[in-house]
Amino acid sequence: MKKLGLLLISLAFVQCAAPSLNEKEVEEFVVSHYTEKVGYEAAVEGFKADIGKDFTMMHTLWGGSRLFPIENVEADWFYEDSVTVEVFDIYINGGTAVVMGSDSYWIDGVRTGKSRFNGTVIKEDGNLVWKRYSYAQENQRAMDMVWPSVEGEGSLDAYNDMRYAMVNLRNSDGMAISDSLVAAYPDWASAHLGQLHYYILANDEANLRAALAAAQSKLEGASLAEKTLISAYNPDLTREERREVLAKAISFAGDDPLLKFWYTWTLDSNEEKIAVLESGLNRFPESSVLNNMIAYVHMDDDNMEAAQHHLNVYMRIHPDEPNAYDSMGDLYVEMGDVEGAKEMYSKAAQMHPDFAEVSTAKAAEL
Repeated sequence: MKKLGLLLISLAFVQCAAPSLNEKEVEEFVVSHYTEKVGYEAAVEGFKADIGKDFTMMHTLWGGSRLFPIENVEADWFYEDSVTVEVFDIYINGGTAVVMGSDSYWIDGVRTGKSRFNGTVIKEDGNLVWKRYSYAQENQRAMDMVWPSVEGEGSLDAYNDMRYAMVNLRNSDGMAISDSLVAAYPDWASAHLGQLHYYILANDEANLRAALAAAQSKLEGASLAEKTLISAYNPDLTREERREVLAKAISFAGDDPLLKFWYTWTLDSNEEKIAVLESGLNRFPESSVLNNMIAYVHMDDDNMEAAQHHLNVYMRIHPDEPNAYDSMGDLYVEMGDVEGAKEMYSKAAQMHPDFAEVSTAKAAEL
């Protein structure tokens, strides 16, 4: 007990002795650290001075934390014209500050890089320094999507809800959201996506052509990704022609799971299908549509174990999606588990009217 008391006293002394920081000085340090990281050789000494002893850093997308090799700092690192920084938050506890923010790098008015960071700042030998630092570069995020070309309160959420319904085959839900978006944004081509999806899967060519004509009359202001995706719903396209259109769309929005889903449908080789789907799952490992799609490819390859792994992911993360249970029913059929398949089909049929008929019919055939 005596030793514990001495320890507590010593800790209290250390805490009292640590110089207290204030938000203003920390923010000024952070801003100057970034904005002075220009000018090649002129930036080197100032940069080194801002680095504390045993400074440890981590890129949040790969690797572990590591000691920063300050001896490797070179003038060639600091080639930008300017650096700007936005401080989001500073939390101070005595002599320690935790800073969250974003830094951008510029050459001739062009932003060449942007990252988000979280770092720890302390005073060392009377000067503020970085002690710990983690960051992620924005260009390494999955951002190449078919983004909506309109802005409005709730428009992005509704657009995402429509797409989510589409890829999970709640086609009537996607259609309903699409109808509401067309009414709210009468000049927005991509508002028709839910309609196009519904009609092409229903083999309703007359309504598909009408919806496609309406969407293509509104392409002014649409992105190339939007325009190309919409054109892929043309019922006159052959399988090979649709594949070419979707490959082009992927060149504009290569991270988009909806595009990978449709593109995979057009491929002939299971090896190619798996390669496309795995590239998507590397970005979005919890994706409903990508896990579902790759499960069917594995089933076709008679790899039921791999298929079940992906459908388990689908069901665990998206338990309210009837398609997850319908797909698991299909897998059980392939595995010879009739009772398990009936149970899955029954659950899917009860969850959503879009599955009531088709899943019930599958169960009745067993």
